[in-house]
Amino acid sequence: MFLRLRSPLSYALRQVLVCFLPDLTNRITDNLNTLKYLLAILPLLCLLSMVGCEPKDEVITTDPDAVLRFSADTVLFDTVFVTQGSVTRRLKVYNTNQKAVRISSINLAGANASPYKLIINGVESPVVNDLELRGQDSLYILVSVNVNPADQNLPFLVADSILFHTNGSQQNVKLVAYGQDAVFHRKSVLGTTKWAAGKPHVLLDTVLVREGATLTIEKGAQVFASNKAVLLVNGTLRVEGTPEERVRFSGLRREPAYVNAPGQWEGIRILTRSENNVIRYADIRNTMYGLRIGNPGKGGTLLEGCAIQYAFLDGIVAFTSDVKVVNTLIHNCGQYGFGGLGGGNYEVLYSTIVNYSNQLQRETPAFVITDYIPGTEIKNQPTQLRLVNSIVYSDGSSYKNEVLLDGSIQAEIAHNILRTEAYKNTLDVNSNLLNVDPKFKEVRKQNFSLDTLSPASGAATPLQGINKDLRGINRSTTKPDIGAFERTID
Repeated sequence: MFLRLRSPLSYALRQVLVCFLPDLTNRITDNLNTLKYLLAILPLLCLLSMVGCEPKDEVITTDPDAVLRFSADTVLFDTVFVTQGSVTRRLKVYNTNQKAVRISSINLAGANASPYKLIINGVESPVVNDLELRGQDSLYILVSVNVNPADQNLPFLVADSILFHTNGSQQNVKLVAYGQDAVFHRKSVLGTTKWAAGKPHVLLDTVLVREGATLTIEKGAQVFASNKAVLLVNGTLRVEGTPEERVRFSGLRREPAYVNAPGQWEGIRILTRSENNVIRYADIRNTMYGLRIGNPGKGGTLLEGCAIQYAFLDGIVAFTSDVKVVNTLIHNCGQYGFGGLGGGNYEVLYSTIVNYSNQLQRETPAFVITDYIPGTEIKNQPTQLRLVNSIVYSDGSSYKNEVLLDGSIQAEIAHNILRTEAYKNTLDVNSNLLNVDPKFKEVRKQNFSLDTLSPASGAATPLQGINKDLRGINRSTTKPDIGAFERTID
């Protein structure tokens, strides 16, 4: 038989637990309920905490001095041809304040009657109300314009403004566009016709001068071309520019970034049945190729007083054809400045063919004459070249051979400045100057007139019938200058 002994201490402890255990259990239960309640309202407490600690850049200020700043005070659109609308411009709006601002309204002053359209935060509307812009934040506004047609030859002004109302203050950004009516050509075939100097002519696609027809482009005319455009000539092209009223061919885009950009339209192509083309005092720029000529056995093509600039490929390239180039500037092309391939008769007189600060990576010389066409069966064709009083040059160390003469060529090459290592022994005759810097006036600004110290000054030989330069300046009758520009004394 066993006896369980109880100590006085254990007995007392038991009595305490018996007395207090129900109360302790109730308290634990109450605490658990409280914890569950706290967990349930915790998200609300966090949200209230965030509201109580709102970031400074989200606190809206009502200070009337808290104004906006803009990327430009005027959004300018260059000439917009009226039925074509325009490209879109971007305006950036900055809140440079530490706190947010509420823009009461952004609207066009002309409202629904305005020729301009706004897209703000992805919504096209002439007005947007109560737009909040956080501190140190910005937004974009896209602006476009569509000018209604008007029978005007000269550019006209279309103006409006964007109004911003913030904390009782009003700010504005001006909108300015120059509109002009134009004659549009899209996939057309032309008979004998004239393009006058009044309204610009806009080529939107292929335009063909049919066989037997003549397209005459009068002095002072302007021709703008879209990226699908090409002028095809199977008849005759007559460009009648003068030194005072030049004819201009260029890309359609009028923004400053596109002024010198190549490859904006295809160019002018002389087809197989075309003959007796004359292009005088014309500027041809922004093309894939300036002039591509392929009319073997037909009457030749004359270019006089022209400037061919910023061609993605060739300035002038001819295939088994007859071409005469006089007083012409060709510069900054991606391939040939002048190329005569597959034989033909070529005269290049008083011309300047150069590449300076050319952004295009060339892999060909600037001046090339061959009696074959690469990659074809056309070879050993009769080839004649007369290169006189001209400059073929470039900057940099990558292009030391800017002249290529390949095949059986009957040539007269005299009184030129040429950059060549390959022919430095064979062409060092007939008063040619080889690998001598021509010293142009301002090549950084693409100004290829001659500096006062240019070795081209007085180094040409007089040529009968050529009495003026590219600008219409009289040439010296005894010691004219090499190249397209006769030097003038400042």
